[in-house]
Amino acid sequence: MAKLHNYYVLCPLIDQKSFLGVSPDKEGEYLIVTLGRNVVNRYRLSDQKQVGGWTSKDHITSTVVHDKEQDSYVGIFNNNTIKMWKEDGDNLDKSKKFKFSTNLLKIIPRGQQPSIIVFSNGNCGALPYAIDNRKTYESKSILKDSEVIVDAACYMQNGIDYITYVIKNSKDLYEIINCPVRHELGDLERSKISRIKINRPDDVYVVGELISTQDKAMVVYVLWSDSKMSMYDLTKKFWKTIGTIPWISTFNHVSMAWMAKDHLILFGSNMDQDGAIILAYNVVLGVGSCKYPMKMYTAEAKLYCINERIILEASNHIGVLPYVLEIRRNLSRLLGSHEIIQDEETEIVNWDNSAKQNIKVANEFKHYLKQGITERSICAQVIPPLLEKDSTEKVKSELIKFKDVPESVLVQTINYVLKLIDAKSVDLTKQQKFTKFCKRQENNLSLLNDLLKIVYSDALLTFYLREGISLDDALFLMTYITYLLFDQHISVDADFESKLLDWCTLLVDSFYQQYLMTKSQKVTHVLKNTLSCVLTLVKNLHTIDKTMITLHKYLTGKDKIREESVPYSIEMMKI
Repeated sequence: MAKLHNYYVLCPLIDQKSFLGVSPDKEGEYLIVTLGRNVVNRYRLSDQKQVGGWTSKDHITSTVVHDKEQDSYVGIFNNNTIKMWKEDGDNLDKSKKFKFSTNLLKIIPRGQQPSIIVFSNGNCGALPYAIDNRKTYESKSILKDSEVIVDAACYMQNGIDYITYVIKNSKDLYEIINCPVRHELGDLERSKISRIKINRPDDVYVVGELISTQDKAMVVYVLWSDSKMSMYDLTKKFWKTIGTIPWISTFNHVSMAWMAKDHLILFGSNMDQDGAIILAYNVVLGVGSCKYPMKMYTAEAKLYCINERIILEASNHIGVLPYVLEIRRNLSRLLGSHEIIQDEETEIVNWDNSAKQNIKVANEFKHYLKQGITERSICAQVIPPLLEKDSTEKVKSELIKFKDVPESVLVQTINYVLKLIDAKSVDLTKQQKFTKFCKRQENNLSLLNDLLKIVYSDALLTFYLREGISLDDALFLMTYITYLLFDQHISVDADFESKLLDWCTLLVDSFYQQYLMTKSQKVTHVLKNTLSCVLTLVKNLHTIDKTMITLHKYLTGKDKIREESVPYSIEMMKI
């Protein structure tokens, strides 16, 4: 599932018509914003501050990108000229120009490989090769008359690079062009060009499309006017209907971008046509996982997902909406977020395979399944009676059978463990006594460890924590979490460590008012101890970061200091 946070404004737009797009900078926290035909700025996403920028007298005609292979910024000017410059370049008009005889469309970064230049006629080439051969480059178009490229992307399959276009003609008919490109040169292998028509037998039309080449999924997504979402797999070469898009009107254009972990993000007008919706859509389950209402719809808005942030072109500004993707979510939490549709497409079934599905279900749960009860509901009926019977081992054995535990049951079971070990009897301000206490209660605390690993919805759990446990219990949990993180005899893997930090944040959020209003020495001690632990972890990360830089210098041979570069000298004098 996706969780959307609070929307904020990154920067105002000079003019919506002249805005060309955004792209990732060389560092993840920074963003390149091509605000207009003459202005490019760099922004830091964490605090929305402008950290650099450039202006140009020549018109910029495509999104400026950062090329890692050249370690330079690259832009297209006046439709036919490439310019490259460094971060410290202050005057783009003095940058070296590379003029082409054919119009240029866009530049596609490819990580550590040279960026690909896409020409308006459909040809392409690796940046260095295209610049070296710009006067003699292939000018024969691969596009038919009236066809234009509306989207382009690169990907690699089995060591071979490919480029994919989505094109549209004057009749608003769409096609996919897919073709391998030659290694290093980056130009098309014209004999291997393939075209795939985007159509359906129904009376529908395309309202949104996206080429996604991330997360090892090379797919073209197509949204139709009847709200159905289709996909074309570029590697396996087949079409598939995913499902129906909820909450968004498909009377107008819908912008699409890839979030990650099986999720698309969509932006379109709402069903009442009086506002807009940002929607996170799960392409595996075919359901909408969450939505964010907007006051105003922007036609043909540019949409991006960069560094766990949705970047949206609004009517008069660039907006940012941070998000979190939680992959270990359960189907029962998504019930009701989609419509059941009848798919008229043919599906080939192998009727010869008569083997029965071997689904393992505990005997005590089979009668619940026959009634169609969800796993969450079964868990809510099974665990609480065991807590009342004080059957610790039975609770442990039954709890591990559930993947989807309700937040209310989770808090009930945590309460049970804290009462079982008599958590209120231990002095949290005495570290040694607390450690000895945890060692003595190690068997019972193993159940608490299992509970802290369970996947939850923080919005739901916050409510149950406030209602279900006391401030003293929350302080004990925070102290126990820091104990797990820093005791050298306890092995904590990366996933569990992440869960513990999430729990620590959740406990601070759930009881922050009581922390502020309570002038207790115990509260102050626990909060200071937690802060100290967090600062230690941050310090360790900085140490690792510096160590990695030093190791990189050793590995690349850059650790040797040239004698002439040393700003001082040492001389031995005999007195």
